[in-house]
Amino acid sequence: LEQLLLLEDICNDVLGYGPLEPLLARDDIADIMVNGSKNVYIEVNGRVEQTGVRFRDNQQLLNICQRIVSQVGRRVDESSPICDARLPDGSRVNVI
Repeated sequence: LEQLLLLEDICNDVLGYGPLEPLLARDDIADIMVNGSKNVYIEVNGRVEQTGVRFRDNQQLLNICQRIVSQVGRRVDESSPICDARLPDGSRVNVI
């Protein structure tokens, strides 16, 4: 079971949105707010709550942000630190 969870984490990190994948799979979440690598909040039924979701470090968080915004031909880096866009599935993303 532990190996299966590790494999799932690796696949999510390499192919998906890392530790955000389980949250994205939930239908009851209206909003996901990431405030640094250690503070991830969700909005469920109009209430905001902190999750136990964590990124390994700021680099993993930046990599996931890049993967998300690259879907719409954008990037996030020191020269372009802000991105507000609508993804192909209709989701809105805002990276600061």
